Amino acid sequence: MASIRDKATGAEVLERLKKSLRVDWRDYVALVAYEVDGNPFAVLAAIILSQNTSDKNSIRAYMRLRSSIGVRPEDVAKARLEDVEEAIRPAGLSRQKARALKLLASKVIEWGGEEYLLREEPGVLRRKLLSVQGVGPKTADVFLSLVRKAPGVFAVDTHAARIAKRWGLVGDKAGYDEISRALLEFFGEGVSEEAHRLLIALGRTYCRARNPLCRECPVSDVCPSAQQRL
Repeated sequence: MASIRDKATGAEVLERLKKSLRVDWRDYVALVAYEVDGNPFAVLAAIILSQNTSDKNSIRAYMRLRSSIGVRPEDVAKARLEDVEEAIRPAGLSRQKARALKLLASKVIEWGGEEYLLREEPGVLRRKLLSVQGVGPKTADVFLSLVRKAPGVFAVDTHAARIAKRWGLVGDKAGYDEISRALLEFFGEGVSEEAHRLLIALGRTYCRARNPLCRECPVSDVCPSAQQRL
């Protein structure tokens, strides 16, 4: 299978993406929570809100949650499910996400509060987070890479998965863990959070699910999928 590795290293691709794409923290709900509030539960809540919707919708939902209920685990735990659901309605799947937020809030308090999220060993914390219904590997990995700066973690969303397949780093049927390992190996540890954001920007701007703009893409000359299309 042809791969982007045949023509460029991860460092070379990353440099191209950095020069060609704009990453504004105000366009990413996790970064909004990180920059505006900064507490770890707020970031986790923001990532949960981003599931199966756009950042635009999840940012609206996050700001409503922030203003009407609060983004500390204690705020969400004591709020009525219906009130949380109403606050986050713009993000879609509001009942499902409200339940996940309240369950996670209770678990964080049970574990020792937000300080636990900052001090626990990343591998242990990842397993604990994944034990909470409604928290998936992307949520855990975005948090670990953004807040904990954990090495060996590469978060995978729909954009990253699509691009990894088009770049030939994995096969079409690859699952989350395989894609995460392939992207981490390609880009290397220490840059995964930045690379993840740039892949989202690349997917939104050029490498779209439908009608990708290969002729304008900054890495089209080294992308095997683009070479087939051009």
